[in-house]
Amino acid sequence: MIEGHGDDAYKYQGIKANFSSNVYNHFCHEGLFCYLADKLDNVVSYPEPAPTHLEESIAQLLGLQKEEVCVTNGATEAIYLIAQTFRRSQSAILMPTFSEYRDACLVHEHKIQIIYNSQLSAVNCQLLWLCNPNNPTGSVLDKDFLLQTIEKHPQVLFVLDASYAPFTLEPLLTAGEACRFPNVLMQHSMTKEYAIPGLRLGYITGHKNLLGEIRRQRMPWSVNQVAIDAGFYLLAHPDEFQLPLHNLMQERQRVSERLSALGCIEVWPSQTHILLCKLRMGKAAALKEYLATEHGLLIRDASNFVGLDDSFFRIAVQEKNENDTLIKAIEKWLCL
Repeated sequence: MIEGHGDDAYKYQGIKANFSSNVYNHFCHEGLFCYLADKLDNVVSYPEPAPTHLEESIAQLLGLQKEEVCVTNGATEAIYLIAQTFRRSQSAILMPTFSEYRDACLVHEHKIQIIYNSQLSAVNCQLLWLCNPNNPTGSVLDKDFLLQTIEKHPQVLFVLDASYAPFTLEPLLTAGEACRFPNVLMQHSMTKEYAIPGLRLGYITGHKNLLGEIRRQRMPWSVNQVAIDAGFYLLAHPDEFQLPLHNLMQERQRVSERLSALGCIEVWPSQTHILLCKLRMGKAAALKEYLATEHGLLIRDASNFVGLDDSFFRIAVQEKNENDTLIKAIEKWLCL
């Protein structure tokens, strides 16, 4: 899907607060910017054909072997590489979720089965795609249930997108735990964790035999030098990118209650900073346009997620003052 993702601020003038992409917008990136400015002369040379040194650094941080990490051009390249590696497989996708799993499977001629939570324990497929924590619902699968499901289905390759792992307090399967299974691949997004969507940087962790197959599909130089340099900086400066997670979860709950109290919005339960909302009257596209043009606030029209209709929108909770501005603007729209 080229169009229809979040963070389409380029379509509007004067966006003051962005709730549409699932990143936290309040990190200070000045240290990263200064570091990259000093590294700009690196762009006149080719980067490594494969970002092996960055893979080694990530592996060391996670306590993995270097063969258990594959760095990609964002988590999206990871999705397409996995779909390509296992071309023409039978894939099940837990919905509603990120559209690129389905799009990548279609490109690579998978037979696709759409499933929902009630069907998860009895899945019958070759690949099972799970976003955990999930986008757009913000829900988290119980860790023990997930482990039992993986162990119960050794013939299924579990593709776990952990892009939103930093945004929940719920227990999750770790990369180290996942690598012990020969049928699990995990996708990770430095884009989301460090709020650098313009750089496109992610990685896959998993059993070295699985990653060996995936590396054979990866194009040379798929990760550019600026992104590689940024990756080294981010790994070396974790203190600059600490999420105020407890405060963010408290604010998520407050915003959920405030929106629900408006009476015209149903807010889905969430265990992350993501809130999926359903209008009881009106269309999400109209609300999005009003907020962007009249108030400089950007939300995500979620109507193009499979299983959702044109009444759904999604927000990523930000700072209290921004959230209050959004709530007041939505209330004005509801009164029009």
